[in-house]
Amino acid sequence: MPASYGFSPDIKQEVAACSGAFGCAEAVAGSLIALVLWAGLSTGLLFAPRANVRAAKEAIRTEYEAITAEQDALSSFASRVEELSPTGPTSTVEGGGVGVVGAAKGQSGGMAQVREAYRETVMDVEHYERDYGESLPVNLANEFGDGVAGAVVANDALSPQVKRAVIASAEEGYARRDRYLDTLDSERQRLDRAGDALDDAAAQCAELDGDRLRRRSFGDLQARFERLDETRESLETTLARRQEQIQEGVTFGWQRQDSESVYRYLYRDLDATYPVLADGTRVLARIDDVESRITTALTAQA
Repeated sequence: MPASYGFSPDIKQEVAACSGAFGCAEAVAGSLIALVLWAGLSTGLLFAPRANVRAAKEAIRTEYEAITAEQDALSSFASRVEELSPTGPTSTVEGGGVGVVGAAKGQSGGMAQVREAYRETVMDVEHYERDYGESLPVNLANEFGDGVAGAVVANDALSPQVKRAVIASAEEGYARRDRYLDTLDSERQRLDRAGDALDDAAAQCAELDGDRLRRRSFGDLQARFERLDETRESLETTLARRQEQIQEGVTFGWQRQDSESVYRYLYRDLDATYPVLADGTRVLARIDDVESRITTALTAQA
């Protein structure tokens, strides 16, 4: 994820199309309607209650690995800069403890070594071209800010002040990613809980369904109907909680971002921007199907 927690132009355009609370709600509702229709068409096919959730967890895992790789790269970069000798005035101590200022024996090309270190660490992570693909000046500015980036790109000598600023910026970049990893951890835990709820609901459907429902007693069918209704209520509670989380937004790094943009970034390679709601809609459609068969069997005995 870019250090500024920004999004690619195509994702930004999609998010821009969802302007205001009403627009986002309308977009989500439209997506859910489409999912309901698709789920109805897919009834009878191989059913995987948490297919989208499983794909989402894999996306989270991939993102987590990429961010930890960036942290390792930033640490290596900071270590290499720390080893460089800056140029400029420095304090020395002569006999008698009298402090004087003298010229440092630094490297006149120290900034070139900073740039080289940045290329060989931060810009050398495996996913750099895929996720960033930026030139050194652009990525430096996005990562460390225009001030530090300008100093690194424009100067030849590495001053003590710039050295400190570069190292501090690298450390802040590492800390930002720590906060981002917390966000990924929270999302992974939410996916786990939602996935368990989806599996439980699907298992109940399989247990309560059957090819010979009409041979069951009226009391047995009524008990199945009631259990299925409880299953629906439990799943709807899970989905309602997920919708509340979407409306509340996501703590992304140190900022509070709208969920639409965050999920479009995290799940950009998935078929569903909202994997829990997508899978939940399919399981609800399965519950409706089982309920219809139980109702038919009950009616036949009335």
